[in-house]
Amino acid sequence: MSIFLRQRWRDKRLKYDRIEGVPALQLNTKSINGVWVPDLFILNEKRATIHNVVVPNKLLHIQPDGSILYSIRISGTFSCDVNLLKYPLDNQICPLIIESYGYTSETLVLQWYKEAVEKKEDIILSQFSLDCIDTFKCDKQYAGMNFSCVQMNIKLDRLYDYYLLQIYVPSILIVILSWVSFWISVDATPARISLGLLTVLAMTTQSSGLPKVSYFKAIDVWMVSCLCFVFAALIEFAYVNVLSRVEQRRLSHVVDVTNNKTEYLRRSLPEKVIKSCLMNIKFQVHNLYSNTYLDKCKRCGKVRSINIIIHISYEI
Repeated sequence: MSIFLRQRWRDKRLKYDRIEGVPALQLNTKSINGVWVPDLFILNEKRATIHNVVVPNKLLHIQPDGSILYSIRISGTFSCDVNLLKYPLDNQICPLIIESYGYTSETLVLQWYKEAVEKKEDIILSQFSLDCIDTFKCDKQYAGMNFSCVQMNIKLDRLYDYYLLQIYVPSILIVILSWVSFWISVDATPARISLGLLTVLAMTTQSSGLPKVSYFKAIDVWMVSCLCFVFAALIEFAYVNVLSRVEQRRLSHVVDVTNNKTEYLRRSLPEKVIKSCLMNIKFQVHNLYSNTYLDKCKRCGKVRSINIIIHISYEI
C-alpha cells in the first residue's frame, strides 16, 4: 500500500509574526530535520520505504500561530490476519495501526483529523474491491505505561468472478465428463479407465493451486465433493466390470457342463440304445391356459399359435 501520512500539531516555540503575502513557511528537506516531529511508527508494518525520487518526499508548513502540517509519502507491505473459512466468497478486514514509539500518552496524544482518510477514487485491485474504511482510537499499555494509538480498518471484498470461470465451471464440466463412462460399453476397459483417471487427475490438479491453510475452506468442500463424484464414477466401472466377468464365467461354466454331458452320452451309449430311449421319452406339456379357454379361443378364430412349454424326461 502507498499512503501519504499527514500530521498536524501545534508547537508554540515556532510562533512568528505574520508576513504579508506568505500564508505559511514552507521548509525544504534540509530545514525539516531541525524541527521536532512525532516519533510515529506503524505497528503492523513488515517492509516500508520513504520515497526519495527525486528528492525526499516530505512536506512541512508552519503557520504563524505555530500550527504545523507535516506530510510524508510511504510505500510498504503491512500484515493482515485473514480468515479464509468462506474463501473465495469471503471479505477481509485489514488494519493500519499507528502508535508513538517513545512518548507516552502523558506527552503525546494521537487522534484522527476531521477527514481522517481520503482514498483515491479510481483505485482498481485485481482480487478485491475496496469497501468501507473505519477509524478509531486504540490506546495500548506496555510495561505499565500508556501509549496513544489510532487505527484504520479497511474492508476488502474478494472478487469471485475469476474463481467462477476458472474453478467452479471447469469442475462441474469435469464431473459431467466422468459420467460419460456410463454410456461406454463395459467391454471397452481402456476407454473407461483412461476417462476415469483423467478426470480424477484433473480435479487434483485444480486443487493444487488453492491457498494452503490448516482448516477447511468453502472451496475445499466443493473440490472434495467433485472429487468424490469423479472417483465414484471410476469405482462404479470397477464394480460393474467385476459383475460382468462373474456372469460370463457362470454362463461359460453352464455351457461347458451341458456340452460335456451331451458328449458323454453320445460316446458311452450305443446308437441302438439311444434310439430305444428316444422311443420311451415321456412328454409333459403344460399349456399357459386351460383346455376350456383354448377351445373357446380356437372356435372364435382368435388364436393362431399356442406357446407351450415342453418338459422332456427320459429313462435309461
